[in-house]
Amino acid sequence: MSAAVQRAGEQQDEVDVEEIKRTIANALVTRTVLPPYEELRDLHKALLGHIQTLMPLAEKRIDRLNRATVAWYSKRSRLNTIPHEVRQGLGSGLRSAEWHVRSLGYTCQFLLNNSGLAQEGDR
Repeated sequence: MSAAVQRAGEQQDEVDVEEIKRTIANALVTRTVLPPYEELRDLHKALLGHIQTLMPLAEKRIDRLNRATVAWYSKRSRLNTIPHEVRQGLGSGLRSAEWHVRSLGYTCQFLLNNSGLAQEGDR
């Protein structure tokens, strides 16, 4: 087994999928009142960490797809937008911060679904 394959397997073993799922659920919960900015800031930080962990795993799996397919193009295009989305930051107000956290929640869900870590029944 090559060192790269072994490291990828170890990285997958170290990922706390349940923690990622909880963070995604917190980011995507329907709120009737905007939460405190500190809560959104903490969620933002957690989502960025999960995205950083999941991105290489999802890229590896997506890049194994047949490049002549709509599935590959669609997923690869989505991957290409993530670095820009991550750099945007929370914004200056609660509404923009809540919107950005929700957007990162969907991004994290996409990455989890394409990382090979989520069970087929979870998708």
